[in-house]
Amino acid sequence: MRIMWLLFMLSWHLCAEPKTLKVAVNIGPPWAFYQEGKGITGIDVEIIRQILTKMGYSSEFHLLAYNRLIKEFNEGKFDVASPAAFPSENGYLTTPYLPFEDVVVSLKYNKLDINTLADLKGKNIIAYQFANAVLGAEFAETVKQENYLEIAERELQLKLLVNARTDVVIGERRLLTHIMQKNHPNISLTIHPIFITQPYGAIFKEQQLQQQFDQELEKLQQSGVYQDILNNWP
Repeated sequence: MRIMWLLFMLSWHLCAEPKTLKVAVNIGPPWAFYQEGKGITGIDVEIIRQILTKMGYSSEFHLLAYNRLIKEFNEGKFDVASPAAFPSENGYLTTPYLPFEDVVVSLKYNKLDINTLADLKGKNIIAYQFANAVLGAEFAETVKQENYLEIAERELQLKLLVNARTDVVIGERRLLTHIMQKNHPNISLTIHPIFITQPYGAIFKEQQLQQQFDQELEKLQQSGVYQDILNNWP
């Protein structure tokens, strides 16, 4: 009887363990990054972690460059990937919840006047991977004849800006300002908000999980916790 009881308790414990979902997130503070003593964290990570916990799942996060994130989600290596700014026949998109704000940044002391896409003409431009596709046909046409380069490493983008190797960098506002304050705290940026803010969501391999995620996301937003997470990384 004692052995049967121990087997029952072991079986119950295993059943009670929450299933772990593998989540791929695009590396880039403050959205998703590794912090010493805390592990993988950030706006996107904490939103997803809280929602999956409410759904009864634990989460295993993986920081990936965006091209690898797309490739490996499409290959079925992850249950969730975020942000999902790419079409996929292999998954289901959630309600958008990440208020990404792509902007142009320049060094403040250069006093550049950039209010429209046309003002990028004649400039040396660095942007993130796939910006040419994400930012639309007008942007792609504008930079076609310019000295334009896409680089995955955001730290390198801003290093080139600080060292006068480019005139402007294009990327997500929170991300660029976060890295700039960390790596170059004594140098000020001018932010040129010439793009429309584009919210993104995550993508799930299973539709049922995506639907549950959307339900819990709405509750998180209504509770005020969602806004609290955003406020932690302004």
